[in-house]
Amino acid sequence: MANDKPGPAKGSEGAQRIANAHRGSHDHDQQGGFAANPELAREAGRKGGEIVKQRYGQSFYQEIGRKGGETVKKSRGPEFYAEIGRKGGEMRGIRAAEARAKLPPPEPKIPRKRGRPRKNPLPETTPE
Repeated sequence: MANDKPGPAKGSEGAQRIANAHRGSHDHDQQGGFAANPELAREAGRKGGEIVKQRYGQSFYQEIGRKGGETVKKSRGPEFYAEIGRKGGEMRGIRAAEARAKLPPPEPKIPRKRGRPRKNPLPETTPE
């Protein structure tokens, strides 16, 4: 009863030869799976996330997030959060500066006239 299955013993040279002969002969071997197609992995993750959300609801994600945060806080301490907050603030500033650099220069502001408005305003002139 030790080996009820026909064929070579698991891990033997004969079993390895058979495995090598069959490797690449199936559709899933040729497609390459998630490593060869990251979009396939994203789609599988998205579908799995939707199903978990339907089954357990939003509170499930809140609970696992809270537990994960507590675990990180215990293992790394509050300094860790201060450091990642500082880095995030720096990156936000860098990205904002890059976004401003891509914008066209602002139009010059027309100086506001001070003082009392005219009783009889001048008619607007149109350039010809």
